[in-house]
Amino acid sequence: MAKETKFIEVSPSTVNSTIERWNDFGWELLGAPQEINYTTTHRTQETDKHYSSEYTEKTNYVKITFQRDNSIPNYKEIVSLENEYLSLKDPPPPPQDFKTPSFGIIWFLLAAAGIFFGVIPGIVIIVCRLLHNKKKSAEIEPKRQAWLAKKEEGENEVKRKRKDLRSKAKSLQ
Repeated sequence: MAKETKFIEVSPSTVNSTIERWNDFGWELLGAPQEINYTTTHRTQETDKHYSSEYTEKTNYVKITFQRDNSIPNYKEIVSLENEYLSLKDPPPPPQDFKTPSFGIIWFLLAAAGIFFGVIPGIVIIVCRLLHNKKKSAEIEPKRQAWLAKKEEGENEVKRKRKDLRSKAKSLQ
């Protein structure tokens, strides 16, 4: 009767859902989850300028230990379902060209120079840039909406597959 052990570090807010998820794949909680809190202080020092700084980094996570018996019924099928579950990836982030155009620093400086040399040139620059941004946003928005719909569809598909895999694994135990 061989057993395998797994250690997982998660945020405190996801402890219960993590335990439930791994229980579905035959993993049993081994002992109580351990909350880890520690603080690290980092110091930097530049000797040429006699300058030093210090900042503190706080870390808070929970370490969970699971154990699973290799001789449980349907072990190979459960492991296969677990591997398939872990291989499912979330949809990628949006492409960079979906960013809404902004006024920009260079255009701000041109507008400021235009206002400095005469109010009319500055106003013309501002109006031209705003019209350009509005046109660009109108071109980007349909693409962005289509991508968001595709992303939501992909996320829902991944959630459905994960739920199905968990329920299949749970039913094999």
